[in-house]
Amino acid sequence: MNASAPTHPLEGYLGYQLRRATAAMQADLNNRIAALNVTIVEMSTLLVIAQNPLITQSEIGRMLAIKSANMAPLTGGLVNRGLIERAPIDGRSQGLRLSSQGEALIEKLNQAVHENEELIMARMTESERVAARKLLRSIWTGRD
Repeated sequence: MNASAPTHPLEGYLGYQLRRATAAMQADLNNRIAALNVTIVEMSTLLVIAQNPLITQSEIGRMLAIKSANMAPLTGGLVNRGLIERAPIDGRSQGLRLSSQGEALIEKLNQAVHENEELIMARMTESERVAARKLLRSIWTGRD
């Protein structure tokens, strides 16, 4: 029997490292927002709406890479919970905006995201943070 620590066959792969890093960050963020009774997808949607009042459901879907078939139940659930409201923006389109209840929740969500980012970013220098953001963005967008 080999007394040394076993080798991990996946540790050399960037995709594996990205998946593990994402899982760690999401686990921490899930813990932070659990008491607020929202999921990461709901939180992301609310933050986008807060930053872009009267954004359409399809624009949110494109921005967050959520399939259109999933957007209707997602936004419907947020409307039913009183976190967002629909508002006409032209003759046939409706935009989404936060309700007063949603606005009250946004500050808490922003705080949770900030704390999650600080936990991870505290392990890096400022130049490493800039480089990591640039590198990761280039991976998922296909450009610098």
